[in-house]
Amino acid sequence: MAGTQFTLHIHLRAWRKHRGLTLEQTANMIGSKPNTISGWETGGRKVDLDDLKKLADAYGVDPAALLFAPPGGPKFEAMKEASNLIEDMSPEHAKAWLDLGKAIVSKKAGP
Repeated sequence: MAGTQFTLHIHLRAWRKHRGLTLEQTANMIGSKPNTISGWETGGRKVDLDDLKKLADAYGVDPAALLFAPPGGPKFEAMKEASNLIEDMSPEHAKAWLDLGKAIVSKKAGP
């Protein structure tokens, strides 16, 4: 789940901007402070499940949607297709597929 926490903040910011909301508006909608929202969006502060549910309600989506980019955002369609593919895989094949993806990313990030 560490990979999810790594990208979650990026998606939180993308969803807020996709909905056309400011930090202040979002904070008012969920009963929080703008600097808390900012901390979640920069990855400097961890978001708990209750707050994730509040954000999802504010953005009008299911909480699971916040783990992905909003529609029209970069890589959204690819993530949707990947999600559909992995649903039909056995746990062993899903793990092998994810390991392959990790290997591709690590080669890309190499020297």
